[in-house]
Amino acid sequence: MTDMMMVAETEQQLGSVLASRIQNLRHERTLSLDALAKLTGLSKGTVVALEKGKANPSIGVLCRLAAAFSLSVSDLLSNLVNDAPDSPLERTTPKILWSSTNGSQAQLQVSTTGRTMFELWSWTIMPGEEYRADAHSPDTRELISVAEGSLSVRVGAETLILNAGEGARLVTDQEHSYAAAGNRPARFTMAVLERGGPADETPSVEN
Repeated sequence: MTDMMMVAETEQQLGSVLASRIQNLRHERTLSLDALAKLTGLSKGTVVALEKGKANPSIGVLCRLAAAFSLSVSDLLSNLVNDAPDSPLERTTPKILWSSTNGSQAQLQVSTTGRTMFELWSWTIMPGEEYRADAHSPDTRELISVAEGSLSVRVGAETLILNAGEGARLVTDQEHSYAAAGNRPARFTMAVLERGGPADETPSVEN
């Protein structure tokens, strides 16, 4: 199987899982398509395409949807939500949520459940590639630690080059991006803290 086929298969599987999950969550919360579009800041057409499995969601879109439903991204992609686990230990499975044909990828290693998204990611950005992200929820914080190569981080109009062994604190409630800053892959870990919206949003009549 070629790299391009693997990427396409991953996107198709993610789109299929997300389609049924969004529809079920929207019906559970008696939200109309218009109401969900307003909560996420996405167009109604995009929401419809996501529910039909006809759109490939970016990480930013996943974050917007999760925040709208007061869930973590991990909860959004799972049918089981457990806000108060019986055990202090819980095994999780990493999920690749973005990849390119050249080998770049973003893997969600683990996250908390519930309204507040606290996530740990592993990233690889190949030389010549860049990942651009939309603004997250207000006051979203990220911690980055570079393990290999050099990473160019842009938040708004500011750019910072991080080398292996260096880290940075980011506030990513505006457009931002990550790119390899050299001829070697940039490998880094990222912790994200993003708080979900209010749980008592007034529901709208379903479409």
